Amino acid sequence: MGKELTAILESEKMEHLLPSFSEQGITDDILTKLTDSDLKELGIHKLGDRKRLLAAFAYNIDLPLGGTVMITVGAGTLPQDSQLAGLRVEEFEIGKYPVMQDEWEWVRVWGLANGFELGAGQAKGSWHPITHMSWYDAVKWCNAKSEHELLRPVYHMEGKVYRSGEFGPDGSRLITRHERANGYRLPTEAEWEWAARGGPLSKGYKFSGSNTSTDVGWYEENSTGSVQPVGKKAANELGIHDMSGNVWEWCWDLDESGYAHRIRGGSWRNKEGESTVCYRISRSPETHYGVIGFRLARNTQS
Repeated sequence: MGKELTAILESEKMEHLLPSFSEQGITDDILTKLTDSDLKELGIHKLGDRKRLLAAFAYNIDLPLGGTVMITVGAGTLPQDSQLAGLRVEEFEIGKYPVMQDEWEWVRVWGLANGFELGAGQAKGSWHPITHMSWYDAVKWCNAKSEHELLRPVYHMEGKVYRSGEFGPDGSRLITRHERANGYRLPTEAEWEWAARGGPLSKGYKFSGSNTSTDVGWYEENSTGSVQPVGKKAANELGIHDMSGNVWEWCWDLDESGYAHRIRGGSWRNKEGESTVCYRISRSPETHYGVIGFRLARNTQS
């Protein structure tokens, strides 16, 4: 049994599959050659589990162009140590990683050819989070990705799919969302925090997946002054990476001022304490910073 395979199965909370892989003689050097059918034969019946493993096996080799790995987060209520204590979160899906450069560009090119106005953004490499995109860009990109995958877009303005335009610090209130649409979207702040805490599997950690920040995140003291590739730190209880540090992540919600949207998670340039699952700040929706990215969410698919 290879060390890489063992580490991946442990990271994905699928250690129980180790005997099956061992019996079939699966080794590290053939992981990238495994197919969906191979995983079915190994007894992995859930499509979501197979997708997650195939994406993990491909890591450091190649990212499926435009690919996204979503993780289902069970329903629950935020605990008393949260500033959102008592809010209930229904089951939903969230990205295993923040949106990355290749994923962003794949959708952006398609979007530009199909009536969407999307900035280029910035990233250090294919496996790095996309940054320098506004809240408006993130929302438009979600709609473009939805249309590209023949899903119903979530975000609208004046009754039409939101495709173009930025409207300054107070114009994001013009954007509405269809809550039952099956397309991609930003998480609500409550969804983001619930996922970061590990959802119904939460062990009550201070950071997303650990009480030790360096186990799970990149921040001022360990990032060497730059954003880092996703997935290099340990996942949280749900198998989600990079929810503490690396880049702040846009949420749907406006704060109390009504002019700024919540960003959560901390970044490579911030102090350790700003990467906790509780920490909250906001930024104006037209903001473009090298420390802000985003993560996809989606209603649970039947």
